[in-house]
Amino acid sequence: MKKYLSLFFIICALPAFCIHADDSLTNIKKNHQITLSYSYNDFPFSYADNGQPIGMAIDICRDVVDQLEKELNIPHIKINWVGEKQSVTLQKVKQHTVDMTCSAITRTDARLKIYNFSVPYFITSTALLSKKSESVQDVSQLRGKTIVAISGDSAIERINKLNRKLDYSLLMVTQPDLASALELLKSKTVKMLATDEVLLAAFKASDPEGYEISHVDMDDMDVYGLMMAKDSVQLTSLVNKSLGEIINSGKYIELYNKWFMSPVPPLQQNLHMPMSKVLQHYVKASAPGATYRALSPEKL
Repeated sequence: MKKYLSLFFIICALPAFCIHADDSLTNIKKNHQITLSYSYNDFPFSYADNGQPIGMAIDICRDVVDQLEKELNIPHIKINWVGEKQSVTLQKVKQHTVDMTCSAITRTDARLKIYNFSVPYFITSTALLSKKSESVQDVSQLRGKTIVAISGDSAIERINKLNRKLDYSLLMVTQPDLASALELLKSKTVKMLATDEVLLAAFKASDPEGYEISHVDMDDMDVYGLMMAKDSVQLTSLVNKSLGEIINSGKYIELYNKWFMSPVPPLQQNLHMPMSKVLQHYVKASAPGATYRALSPEKL
């Protein structure tokens, strides 16, 4: 990627007057339980192995719950895990049947109008996966190609933007989840799959000789956060505090190395994916006491 859009994060405790009566924190305090959702195929962030949720986002959520126990002075908070597709998860969070998501959900302006998000726990960008013979080095090489994207993914808007630049010479189709999109790619129904570069790297690791990841300039940056209901104001504030402690303590670096620089289940694949400069900058900038974050690519 040659350049990034400027990205601004405000990391702060929300004011007390914003507290809403329907905050999920009330039920967590009362029942000593929290319901967390995970994805079946957001490798290596959130997926299932032997029927149990694992991944970087899962580890982060477990650490957040440990922090909540300390903040709320509760000896043990039981985690109820719910595995769902993203479209179902969005509805369950809105209905308060899921307290928080633990998966690769992008924090967008549109979603922030409907949901609360934690501060970022990961920063990535959109890339294109294809057979090696179909890889590209320049946007102009995308003309005439059929690209699949995942419903609700931020890649859709970016592909549409590229399509306008290319005089609508692209054809884009959508699938409900990553697994379905990969099936279209493997069957050669489409030429390329557009989504988060990390998810693509995970698939490519299973067949490094057959597939290639292409990066073209999309002026994009995806920010992953833990998503909660819009009125879960108190919970969001405590989750932000917990995430800050995880990053500042050095635990975040340990988790990154565990999931991106080491063999991970189920196939003991190693993504060999060093932390990007943008993510390094974000982690370094998250010093104790800071309230304003600015990631400017020109300074990297």
